[in-house]
Amino acid sequence: MPWQWPFKRHDRALWQVGDLPVASTYAAVPVNPSTAMQHSAVWACVNLIAGSISTLPLAAYRRGDRDPLPDLPPILRAPAAGWSLPDFLYAALQRLLRGNTYGLIVDRAGAGLLPAQVELLAPERVGVTVPNGAVVWRVDGQEVDPASIWHVRGFAAPGQIVGLSPIQHARQAIGLGLGAEKYAARFFGDSAIPSGVISTDQRISAEDANIIKERWEVVHGGGRRDIAVFGNAAKFQPITIPPEEAQFLETTRANVATIARYFGVQPELIGGESGGSLTYANVEQRALDFLTFGLRPWLVRLEVALSALLASKTDVKFNAAALVRTDLLTRYQAHESAIRAGWKLRSEVRDLEDLPPIPGIDDQEGPAVA
Repeated sequence: MPWQWPFKRHDRALWQVGDLPVASTYAAVPVNPSTAMQHSAVWACVNLIAGSISTLPLAAYRRGDRDPLPDLPPILRAPAAGWSLPDFLYAALQRLLRGNTYGLIVDRAGAGLLPAQVELLAPERVGVTVPNGAVVWRVDGQEVDPASIWHVRGFAAPGQIVGLSPIQHARQAIGLGLGAEKYAARFFGDSAIPSGVISTDQRISAEDANIIKERWEVVHGGGRRDIAVFGNAAKFQPITIPPEEAQFLETTRANVATIARYFGVQPELIGGESGGSLTYANVEQRALDFLTFGLRPWLVRLEVALSALLASKTDVKFNAAALVRTDLLTRYQAHESAIRAGWKLRSEVRDLEDLPPIPGIDDQEGPAVA
């Protein structure tokens, strides 16, 4: 008996094996990375994560040094033609949140021929196979040197070259949300008029039927639905579910929470409901939770991938502390405590607060000031 792939077609798509079309969902809405971004919750999660990380301060360090390099390496200042670093990082993360980010190293410079420019690639342009145990990369069907491919995996799996796609795994939930939004849009686009028929057991002329149609359109603002009229002494009988049974709001709220879980985002950060109260006292803790559980895995993946473009003893690191800001009084009290304890200098505090340097401030005595 010939060997067969042990998974069904839609399960194979989860692993992105071969060029398989995306299966439809139980909601009868096809889901792929492009259509998924039409879901407001998916868009919000991707935009939140990519936007938060791409705007963080980034520094390069020589391995073993505590102080960052005075300037970023050239590839991080202009990673691609016409792209700033924040735009490049945002686009890379947007692709990464779909499972994989691919880039083609198109220029090298310096004695070590280090990458000088990386052009991001649309995933559909990239193919990878392992015919004889060696990885073969193709771009637009043409084989390229593996050393010229910059590849970042979102969710690694044993034995897999490419990363798993959260959008593929969440396709049923995304399909449900898209289906609910589509149904609701059509419902309200028809002035919230359910389908139905106007009928009677008496004879009615064509002229009378046209008059009823005209009056219906006048009352209901024109509408996009034509009506069928049978008989006289007309009555309207709906032939669809009542609006109260559609549960648009309940379905949408539950769906937003489901999508947020796939991306590791608290629902309230994308306009959903968490089921608990969000008070001023726990806003900072929520921000810290988002940084720790929602952003840190992506930060580490991206730091490793960017460091691979630099010299062997150079690493990059995001300043994630910029995401967690306390209120003014608490922050100043923390600065004062750190200066008095001796593990932070006044000049360092001024730098953290984006204040201009003051010569000799670290030699001053007396109360700590920021």
